[in-house]
Amino acid sequence: MLLWVNGGLANEQDARWLSNTFRIDPSISAVTLFIEREAGSPSVVLIRPDGSKYYYQRHPSNINWASTASRDVITLWQPEPGPWQATGKISEQRGISLVSAFSLRLEPLPPRVYQQEVIKLGAELVYDETRLDAAYYLDGLSLTAQLVGQRGTDEDAFTQAPQVIGVFADDGTNLDEYPGDGKMTAEVIVDALPGRYLFQAQTTNRVLARTYEQELLVYPMPISLRFSTPGAEGNWQLTIDADGELLPDSLVVAGELSNPLGQTLPVSGQGRVITLPDARQPGNYRWQGRAFATTRDGREIQLNLMEQVVRVLPPVVAASASPVKEPPFWLTLPYLVGGGVGLLLLLSGVGGLIWRRRRRATGQRPG
Repeated sequence: MLLWVNGGLANEQDARWLSNTFRIDPSISAVTLFIEREAGSPSVVLIRPDGSKYYYQRHPSNINWASTASRDVITLWQPEPGPWQATGKISEQRGISLVSAFSLRLEPLPPRVYQQEVIKLGAELVYDETRLDAAYYLDGLSLTAQLVGQRGTDEDAFTQAPQVIGVFADDGTNLDEYPGDGKMTAEVIVDALPGRYLFQAQTTNRVLARTYEQELLVYPMPISLRFSTPGAEGNWQLTIDADGELLPDSLVVAGELSNPLGQTLPVSGQGRVITLPDARQPGNYRWQGRAFATTRDGREIQLNLMEQVVRVLPPVVAASASPVKEPPFWLTLPYLVGGGVGLLLLLSGVGGLIWRRRRRATGQRPG
């Protein structure tokens, strides 16, 4: 990288020893300064060619200034041509670096993106067709991927806030392959409803103001899941229904199933039907994982299967007919006594009626 230092053309290494003075050419419309300081020292003071000074806390609107414990990153828009100088406890090991023109490059998203699709994206900052050293230039800065919902009609009263769906990193973790090589990588999960969006990748501060944009149409989730009812022994299955955009024999599922006891078991399989661990306890079972498939146009895709809760009920036990129990004798005694008395009264009444009829038949008068 080339820059003007003390009136002459010098490389970045020479800039450390020349009084921290640099010259801005009249053709430069914007320039970004990376100034390394001793740890814990205050921000530098920037001196213009006319001798006036700019400070981190006080500067005009055509300057964007970010300051950390050991670095100042300053972007000058339409800077005054001539010699500039930075004063402060500037590091002798790194000094001042200038980038006059750089761009953000990003791998384009596929033309057809699905809801909950997982995509690996790479990005890089490029100066004069050379990838910048992310370990230095992007230290303390971050690059995010986000979706901005687009209005469907003019009647929409509100516009949704941008939704962050991924963060780029160059640390050799997750999907990033090599740390500090300038190639930033993000795992983007398209966690959004189907519809039209504007995809953006941009820095999260105003100094390195670079943005990548792409119109995006998110299609509905191409698969759905169905859980069968566990049998008497607890055996059950997961069935995957795929739409016509996927090759049915290409489906592979990997995930985890947690039972009501908090035990988690790995589950994987190929095809539309996956056998699950037996559901031996009633309660809530939690499933989450990912599906891998091939589209009919040959693109390999990965889909995030969000957590689903399936409630397994205990088996239904048929109620058996219970025998009728005889009540205790002492409970039936009043009924027996009452019934006997009533029977005696009835018999005596009938007997008296018969006796009177016989007396009338023989002509006897009652005495």
